[in-house]
Amino acid sequence: MGIEYKIRFPVPESYNTDRALRKLPAQQPGQMPAYDFALESDGFYFIDHLGHGAIAAQALRVLIDEALGFGEVVQISEL
Repeated sequence: MGIEYKIRFPVPESYNTDRALRKLPAQQPGQMPAYDFALESDGFYFIDHLGHGAIAAQALRVLIDEALGFGEVVQISEL
């Protein structure tokens, strides 16, 4: 259970998530993850598991900032 988001942006063919992974906040060891994400052909899929709001919010911000690095427009929608 959680809130799912899609962060749409023009994903370059050679893009990988290494840079974003280095910027994402650490998860709480031994606890349910605060968030998860995946790279898809049209952007990031993100899920906030509703356990640690501040950590999930920071992660969402990192992914939005990462997406904005590839264009001036990013579309965020709740799934």
